[in-house]
Amino acid sequence: MSQVEESQKKFYGAKFRHFGDDPKSLSWNDQKSQHLRFEKITELFKYENSAQFTVHEVGCGLAHFKAFLDSRKWSIEYSGSDIVEDFIKINKEKYPDTLFCVESISNNHENIDDKIKGYDYYCLNGTFHTKEDNATGLWEEFIFKSMKNMFRFAKKGICINFLTAYSDYYDESLYYAEPRFILNWVVENCSRFVSLDHDIPLYEFFVYIYKEDFIKTIYPQYSRYFSVK
Repeated sequence: MSQVEESQKKFYGAKFRHFGDDPKSLSWNDQKSQHLRFEKITELFKYENSAQFTVHEVGCGLAHFKAFLDSRKWSIEYSGSDIVEDFIKINKEKYPDTLFCVESISNNHENIDDKIKGYDYYCLNGTFHTKEDNATGLWEEFIFKSMKNMFRFAKKGICINFLTAYSDYYDESLYYAEPRFILNWVVENCSRFVSLDHDIPLYEFFVYIYKEDFIKTIYPQYSRYFSVK
C-alpha cells in the first residue's frame, strides 16, 4: 500500500472511530453541505435519458451518496469502493444487495478488481481534498492516476471535485487546485468534452469529463466535429 493510501486510511479511520456513521467521518461539516455536493454530482447525468444506468462511487465512504440517490428516486444501479475496510463493512450491512469493494482506484489499472470496471459513470467526492503531510507532487500523482483509471473504466463519463485555489482560507493539510491547471490536464490526458463548475458557495469546483463516443451519440448531427476512428 502506498504512502498516500496509508495516510488516507489513518485519517478517515480515526474519524470513523470518533463519529461513526456520520458525514463528519468523511470530513464534511454537516449533511446540508454534503447534500449540496451530491446535487452537483448528479449533474454528471444531465445527458441521461435511459430507464436505468450505472454509477460507481470511488471513495464511497459510508455510502451516503447512495442514500441520497435513493431518496431522490434516481433509477441508478449503484456500486462503491473504498480503501477503508470499516466503511465497506458497514455499507454491506446497510445495503446487502449492493456491490461494495475494498479497492484503490490509484492502483495500476490491470491490478484493480474487475468488478469495479465498466460502469457508465464514475464519481469521486472529496477524496482529493485532504493531502495531510503528503508532498504536493506525490499527491498530484495520486490524483491524476486515479482520474486516468476512472476515465479508462467509464463508458460515458466521470465527475470529480477539488478545493479551489481561489479561496480566502488555506490549510497546509489540504490540497487546493488551480482550475486552469486541472482543465488543461484533462484536455491533454482525457477528453476535450469537459465542463468545469465553480458556481456554488463552497470553495470547491466540480469537473465533468465525458467520453467522445458518448457525446457523439448526443450530437449525431455534428459528426464532422468528432475524430475519425
